[in-house]
Amino acid sequence: MCPVRRARKGKKKYYLTVKAPPVLGGIELLPIITTDPNNAIGRHVEVLLADITGDFKHQFIKVKLKIVAVKDGVAETIYSGHEYFREYERSLIMRGTSYVKAIRDVTTKDGYRYRIRVGVFTTKRITNSRKKAIRRYVFKVLDEWAKKTDNETFIKDMLFGNIDEEIKKVSRKVYPIREGTGIMKVKLIAIPEKKEVLERA
Repeated sequence: MCPVRRARKGKKKYYLTVKAPPVLGGIELLPIITTDPNNAIGRHVEVLLADITGDFKHQFIKVKLKIVAVKDGVAETIYSGHEYFREYERSLIMRGTSYVKAIRDVTTKDGYRYRIRVGVFTTKRITNSRKKAIRRYVFKVLDEWAKKTDNETFIKDMLFGNIDEEIKKVSRKVYPIREGTGIMKVKLIAIPEKKEVLERA
């Protein structure tokens, strides 16, 4: 880690290389600048999922990483959530159809707690009773999936569409759906080691 230049008050500035967590391949990402490497701990960094996977179809998904340690100029991170770009999400909402929003807090079998927002887009407008039925199915999928899955597997299943496919399957039991249906936003709200609620984004 080397200072790049002096700030006005004599403080040095440092480049830190952000490293993706092991669940996302542990690759080196964009650098950040700080006057004190220790102050970077707890900071959130947003990156495109496409920058991690190299897959163009992931370009509309932002992944949020939280820096948990700094060593030898490298900022180690954990996954703390992801979401669709607002512009992409808005493009999925069409006249004459319904957007069913379902928000659920779930806990993985190893104690990581997430707040998840799912969006289900139907082909035509539906009644409130059908919306409630879709939410019940979605909540059941999320609860059961988290309960049986460890954190690393759960992250992959959220990011790469495995849970989305099950959500689509159960939603079709109520009414035909459109493309885009699935997990829209995820936020890590508690970790098992300290059992403390994380700072709000």
